[in-house]
Amino acid sequence: MLQLPKKETDQLSKNHHIRFAVNAHLNIHRLAEIDRQLHAAGSLGGIETPRSGWVKTLRLAMGMSSLALGERTSMSPQGVRQLERAEADGTISLKTLARLADGLDCEVRYVLIPRTRLVDQVLRRAQERSMDIGALARRDAAAGPLDTEGLLQLTLLLSGVNRRGFW
Repeated sequence: MLQLPKKETDQLSKNHHIRFAVNAHLNIHRLAEIDRQLHAAGSLGGIETPRSGWVKTLRLAMGMSSLALGERTSMSPQGVRQLERAEADGTISLKTLARLADGLDCEVRYVLIPRTRLVDQVLRRAQERSMDIGALARRDAAAGPLDTEGLLQLTLLLSGVNRRGFW
């Protein structure tokens, strides 16, 4: 998680009596850290899901029959092929996909990649709610994640915002 320098944390706490987010309030520091992690994962872009799905694509690439995968997952070959179609159609459950992946000695990694940075989404929503976000809202989205100063400003701005009323 993003750590602020002790001096800035102490100053923030003393001067502004801010309690960092617990339950009902926005946690900007946690949001920025998740944003950073998801941005890194999103940089893997360009990996398209094969039209026939990953299970069938990997199974065939490994030279494995549906019978062999069925034996490794305690399913019939017909059941394997049916689930491969379900994956390709987007109707397979994550639990079932994980079972097939295990039979291929793979693991399922489930992640949502935001189309725009999470911090930018929060800033946009704050602007929609007519909050005074000034320079923060005008910053260039391509400039990357907020620096420590920007995070402090955003934390101050949103410190009293209740999540229920915000979205």
